Amino acid sequence: MWAHILGMQNGMARVSVGFAVMMAAAVFAGGTPGWAQEAPVEQEPPLEQDLHEGAPPVSMPGEIPLEQPATVMVMDHEVVPKKGLFEILTDLNVRAGPGTEFKRLEGLKAGDRVRAIGASAGGDWVAVNKDGVTLGFVSTQHLVAVVDGALAEQFFGSYTGEKVAGGVACDYRFRFERKADVEGGAFETADYEVRFRCASPQGAALFYGHMFLTEAPVDEEKGLHLIGLDVRSIGDGMEEYLSTSYLYHPKTGKMKFDGHSMPNYALPPKVQTFQTVSVKDALKKALETSIASWTEEAWLTLFAKKE
Repeated sequence: MWAHILGMQNGMARVSVGFAVMMAAAVFAGGTPGWAQEAPVEQEPPLEQDLHEGAPPVSMPGEIPLEQPATVMVMDHEVVPKKGLFEILTDLNVRAGPGTEFKRLEGLKAGDRVRAIGASAGGDWVAVNKDGVTLGFVSTQHLVAVVDGALAEQFFGSYTGEKVAGGVACDYRFRFERKADVEGGAFETADYEVRFRCASPQGAALFYGHMFLTEAPVDEEKGLHLIGLDVRSIGDGMEEYLSTSYLYHPKTGKMKFDGHSMPNYALPPKVQTFQTVSVKDALKKALETSIASWTEEAWLTLFAKKE
């Protein structure tokens, strides 16, 4: 649904049918310019990462929470049920029970990822599995809770707004690119590419944005991860460009706006806290909130550039 500027007539821009369809879709869907509503899709299940003890789990609308047993047995040891994906920080031993006095079963390397099954009464040891196979117990002091930011499928969206004279209409494609090591860190980011196609009476633009999610928390005590959007086409494209960041708590699904790098190109959003149900939902909300906050100067900068 790519919009093409066809020329000017009587001071007004003539655009292709695609642009009109995009504008009409948003207006008929919600009555005002904004994010066009998508066709209903099946919701992703909520994440189960146990990043913040005591925090309530995310539930889907209408979902009846299932009661968990108070304890479960793992290798003849009684443990408290615990779920989550964890990354090994240093090489360590896997043992047959929750303590160094138990037999060593095997070793795990720094960077390996395991899933929790249950925790010892004191919480110092956790039973883990890998690829569905129970391995044994490891010390929690060598683990960090992580989220898996990989998305199996790309997704699409569209936006209309009134930040420039005559309005602006965009569609975008969002896709997962890769996992990347954080320089000087012991964890990875999930990296995403966003392709934008936008048009207004001021011009048309094809440009790209880069989004990322830190798979390990940037604030381990609070379990907060960082989501960011960088758009190099807004700015000089090298040292200075528009970045927007959010703090995300996967366990509760809460996300909060954290800031813009260039205030002349973006305003703080009116709504700054969000409830999400999945990583994909958090990324989508962060992306669409960011774009809706761009100023007229940002849009005119984009339409003046060619990529």
